[in-house]
Amino acid sequence: MNVPLHDIHLREGGHMVDFHGYTLPVRFSSILEESLFVREKSGLFDISHMGHFVLRGKDALGAVNRLITSNLENVPPGKALYGHLLNPAGGVIDDIMAYHFGRERVDLVVNASNRDGDARWIREHLPAGIELEDFSPGHVGMAVQGPRASRVLEDVLPGILDMRRRETRLLQIEGGEGFLVSRTGYTGEDGWEFFGPAGPGVSFYEKLLHAGKKAGILACCGLGARDLLRLEMGYPLYGQELNDRFSPFDAGLAFAVSRTKSEFIGRTSILESDGQPRIDPAHPSLGGFVVEGRGIPRTGCPMEKTDGTRVGEVTSGGFSPRVGSGFGLAYLDRDFLEFFRNGGPGQVRIHGIAHPVRHRMWPFVSVHRGDSAP
Repeated sequence: MNVPLHDIHLREGGHMVDFHGYTLPVRFSSILEESLFVREKSGLFDISHMGHFVLRGKDALGAVNRLITSNLENVPPGKALYGHLLNPAGGVIDDIMAYHFGRERVDLVVNASNRDGDARWIREHLPAGIELEDFSPGHVGMAVQGPRASRVLEDVLPGILDMRRRETRLLQIEGGEGFLVSRTGYTGEDGWEFFGPAGPGVSFYEKLLHAGKKAGILACCGLGARDLLRLEMGYPLYGQELNDRFSPFDAGLAFAVSRTKSEFIGRTSILESDGQPRIDPAHPSLGGFVVEGRGIPRTGCPMEKTDGTRVGEVTSGGFSPRVGSGFGLAYLDRDFLEFFRNGGPGQVRIHGIAHPVRHRMWPFVSVHRGDSAP
């Protein structure tokens, strides 16, 4: 399926690939160049593949709050909140962003691979009177990310520069009603994300691109750079760090679970009655690592003790000049992870060759939040 920005990507030299049924650019120049540009200046990403749902009705806020792990009641209207949808066993169905627009409207942005399944699951668990509308078809999504993101926007949409981190608004852009705008992102840098109707969205994308390129502070960026940037921050990706077998606690995402909220699907499987995490010692736990010497780990590479005993598997891996080596995330046996965290050695097997690794907490890099990121 072609996204609304497809022709622009081809014009700009995008190398197109299939991503969960959507044809998207994996890169325009090189992944390393694009990711560096985002860290130093700013990048423009097409995120039209993400699902955008709007839930409306009397106490839509309460209905959504009973489905997600984080607590929307604890954030004011006009704020975005990260959380998870869980199955009854506590496994992650999806990780989502929820946008609080009052008790009668909540927007959700979900992963492309899970969009249809998420919509079905949410509808099955909504009370009477709450409706879910899938805005995704015919809509466009984009993200401006990087320390110069505010400079890109100051001549195009200056009215949003006073937004604070995780603030969200519904705006009219280029004549299009109902654009969801939030000061959020998936890179660790300052930035904004936009979701709205395709026609005005394509026009707005062109304006951003023209303004940013004219100032020399914006580049088109693809899926490859987005993946490397999120991995440098240790941000999870559904299907790799997250799936329906592991809980948020297994994935190191305890911050996204409310321990005081009395009700959400999966709560009794992941929390004790007093709100403490319920940990299954047989489940592996997510850890970060860097390779000592050469070697670039990839998804599925075995993680081992130095005697060759397998203790886990890489979920995401790559190379970053900012990290200084190959690095990644891996699910590891809990006993080994404790040993590893305390300085014990390990190894990753890449193309049959064992490479020594050491533990590293994420984020793997430090970021600067930009000219005016409160």
